[in-house]
Amino acid sequence: MSILTSQVAEMNALAVRLREMGIIHLTTDSDAMPDRRVLHLDGRELLNFSSCNYVGLETDERLKKAAIEAIELYGTQFYTVRAYLSLYPYQELESLLDRLFGHPTVVMPTTMLGHLSCLPVLVSEKDAVIMDHQVHTSVQMTARILKSYGTHVEMVRHNRMDYLENRIKKLRLQHEKVWYLADGVYSMYGNIAPLKDLESLLNQYDQFHLYVDDSHGMSWTGKHGSGAVLEKIPFHPRMVLMTSLGKAFGASGGVGVFYDDVEKMTVRNCGRPLIFTGPLQPATLGAAVASAKIHLTDEIKSLQNRLKDKIHYFHKKAESLELPLISRGESPIFFIGLSKPDIAYRLCQLLKEQGFFTAIAAYPSVPYNNAGLRIMLTVHHLENDMDLLLEAISETLPAVLNSENLALEQIYKAFGIEESVASPV
Repeated sequence: MSILTSQVAEMNALAVRLREMGIIHLTTDSDAMPDRRVLHLDGRELLNFSSCNYVGLETDERLKKAAIEAIELYGTQFYTVRAYLSLYPYQELESLLDRLFGHPTVVMPTTMLGHLSCLPVLVSEKDAVIMDHQVHTSVQMTARILKSYGTHVEMVRHNRMDYLENRIKKLRLQHEKVWYLADGVYSMYGNIAPLKDLESLLNQYDQFHLYVDDSHGMSWTGKHGSGAVLEKIPFHPRMVLMTSLGKAFGASGGVGVFYDDVEKMTVRNCGRPLIFTGPLQPATLGAAVASAKIHLTDEIKSLQNRLKDKIHYFHKKAESLELPLISRGESPIFFIGLSKPDIAYRLCQLLKEQGFFTAIAAYPSVPYNNAGLRIMLTVHHLENDMDLLLEAISETLPAVLNSENLALEQIYKAFGIEESVASPV
């Protein structure tokens, strides 16, 4: 049996087990979900802590109305690839996004297809690629394609800028460009990339290029909701930004942001998914245009502030309960470290029985002994919701740890951090 076949069999067996535990492959009841705060599953109401709808726009009445109006104007779909023809809302959307980011943009069918449009065009076989260990799977999959073309591809430990700089120094002697592929906000732990350090490396090494997926940073932070990356550093001439029009933005699709029109049009003209893949459909375009208009007003700042207040509240509450919180409360994604996967599975299952829907983060999304509970906040969550969840975790976790003969100190050791560092500040 090949390694790949073995991995598929292992993952499939795990998925079957988690489905039997009632953790994955679930389907909501037919009831309306006005704000995603509450889910209806099998006739029960569960508080939902699994939504990436961070600022609440996906249920905004203006987006829904714009989606309906676009269907009335253009039908349910317009299936002509953009190499030939685009619906008018594409032009309107990209014009709004150009203003939002302050740089040229190209709307992509999905973020994944955005990576497939950009990286094989911008990165050549004469370049070297370094991936952060935690960069999103969609980026890692695209990097495999680059490797098949002859590009040197390697991986470094998560956020280790000292390792990265050492590799830049060596690889620049053998390759035309050295690319670093990273997330702005990492989707599992919710931590933000060391962007100031990356900016320093960009300014220090002329051959260094940065490609960032900021899908989980979009909308909830940054000027006009432009994301975590552009909140921390200005757009560098050797940087490419990919982000999401789904998640907090409230529509669907992805968007590539480029320093200048030359780079934009190179991707627009040569990115294969933009030549051969179907476009966003009218309803999605209508919703995205409506969302972009909201982002360009002061309303987005109000939504951001509401969410950041909730992030701070959650952070302090988790600290008061002395929970093994690995993430530091910079983003609306929180990670309760649990070490062994079985602990994560069991805690998730028990919380669901108590009326809380959360997500697990386990291998292969994270290293095998770095499993945990992934919790996402939105503007719709109440302080009482957070209290109930965190108190339930505090009461349930000790028994789960005891069943595996595990102590909190061992969790911190598994993540390579001191207890005082792991706790929020």
